[in-house]
Amino acid sequence: MPSNPEGQIFPDWLTATLASDATEGRGVLPYWIKTLQLGSRLIGRAFVILACEEDNQALREAMARPLPEGCVLVVGGQSTSRTAVMGDLMVMELQQGGVAGLITDGLVRDSGEIRQLRFPVWCRGTTPAASNKHDPGVIGGAVTLGGAIVRDGDLVIADDDGVVIWPVDDYDALLAKAQARLDSDNARLARIRAVRR
Repeated sequence: MPSNPEGQIFPDWLTATLASDATEGRGVLPYWIKTLQLGSRLIGRAFVILACEEDNQALREAMARPLPEGCVLVVGGQSTSRTAVMGDLMVMELQQGGVAGLITDGLVRDSGEIRQLRFPVWCRGTTPAASNKHDPGVIGGAVTLGGAIVRDGDLVIADDDGVVIWPVDDYDALLAKAQARLDSDNARLARIRAVRR
């Protein structure tokens, strides 16, 4: 089971679908933020960065200091950028620093190499263009991706279906709702299979 640095263990059964059902659709990132590699799954606490359009200096500055072990880097402010938030070398540095994955409303480059590294990425798409490195942006706090607010410490649940954000203060209640939905779905599945026999 995935865990965060505080030792909290996140259940393997928790999917984006169940997470969305628990929030009744709130906190779901837009459909155009997609996985770079099918079959990727990610559950972890968010560490947020607000970068400036076509500039990844904020990300570089954040990476110059230790990031929370096992965090999911959430980079906003890139929804109209034509340049990449990062490429394969920055991904390698993030992996070495213990970062679990990346969620961004921007683009990435070196996508083939990132897939080979098996680093979970959800993004708007790909481009060969490099970003500028001038504006420091804002590290930590909160960002908005496609209308959904993500704060430091919020839980990120991501898979092939998309990305869902759970507010950290609501984790226990939402987990109970997701478990109830899973139990209900499993009971329904059992009834369907019984009829097919």
